[in-house]
Amino acid sequence: MDGDDQRVPVFFVSHARPDHVDQAQPPQDRYRHVKRFYDDLTANVNELIGSSSGQVAGFVDLAQAGGARWDRQVLRAAGTCQVMVCLLSTDYLFGSEWCPREWDVFTRRHVVRRATGEPDREETAILLVRWARVLRPLPKAVAEINRFTPLGLPQADVAAYEDNGILGLIRTRNDDVYDAVVWKLAMHIQQLHHNYLVEPAVPDGIEGLRTTFAEEDG
Repeated sequence: MDGDDQRVPVFFVSHARPDHVDQAQPPQDRYRHVKRFYDDLTANVNELIGSSSGQVAGFVDLAQAGGARWDRQVLRAAGTCQVMVCLLSTDYLFGSEWCPREWDVFTRRHVVRRATGEPDREETAILLVRWARVLRPLPKAVAEINRFTPLGLPQADVAAYEDNGILGLIRTRNDDVYDAVVWKLAMHIQQLHHNYLVEPAVPDGIEGLRTTFAEEDG
């Protein structure tokens, strides 16, 4: 399985989904803000890398369906995508078992420079995006990775993103800043995809994968 296979996603949006949900509530209602973000990011990435190539731009799980088939779908995406976009929130970091699993799958993979084919142990190909305000200290494994900052925007726009996160920009109807931040994120994905290859590695199942970020602090 090749990291340049057009059937695998360029980026994977990892976001918090409750382990137990009210199935009476449609997924599009539970995750409507995540879906908007994903759709906008996908459109931007398609513009930047060229959708005519047939490359699948992104993957996001909006179902939380459960079951072996669903597990395989998510694990395959986390094990083949080239960039992991993590939407940081309190639930993501401290309330989800699936987010640490996705993180674990992705961070076990090797990153190499496309220009040389040599390993790059400094680049993670992980983009930590502020989704909602988090007041608790970040787990060690997450804190060690630089968080995404939308460079080249007015300082007031950067501050709005840093203070509110993507979800806050949506809910406060700060559409201009939201659009600019998502575009900058797409450009960062394009750059990572152009410069690095994350070698595919898909686990057979969820056994042995981390279910909490706290386990990495030991």
